[in-house]
Amino acid sequence: MPHEALVHEIRRFNRFYTDLIGLLDETLMQSPYTLAEARVLFELGRKARPAGGRAGFLARMFHLDLAPVASELAGELHLAPAYLLRVLRKFTAKGLAEIRDGPKNGLRVLSLTTRGEAALVDLEAATNRDLARLVVKLEDKEAAELSDALNRATRLLATAGM
Repeated sequence: MPHEALVHEIRRFNRFYTDLIGLLDETLMQSPYTLAEARVLFELGRKARPAGGRAGFLARMFHLDLAPVASELAGELHLAPAYLLRVLRKFTAKGLAEIRDGPKNGLRVLSLTTRGEAALVDLEAATNRDLARLVVKLEDKEAAELSDALNRATRLLATAGM
């Protein structure tokens, strides 16, 4: 298959899948979060992020202590740092994330609060429910076939991306 045709097929599948799961809707999985916000919530839930040393009152007031975290995380998520900084400000304002003393050397970290962790659990549960509804009607053989296809696509694209 020519690469141009393969690109067309991948894009066709992407459009089909994003429409199927409502990925381009204003919010993800009927949650209060956009896709980008959900990705940030997941990443903060996965691991705390270094936030540097102690920030002064004005730096905290204007959320300047979030800028180093936003810059690093933006690179990982391929988001604009300014946009990510707005998301982090929103999360801290809503009590979903906070900068606190880390476990080592007095370094501060940005991590989810208990409220943020609960929001992440709710979001992941909703995502799992929605995806389960997609596959519930598949027979065992079809489910295994889909799993094999997803694993094969992941392996092939990971190898090609190296």
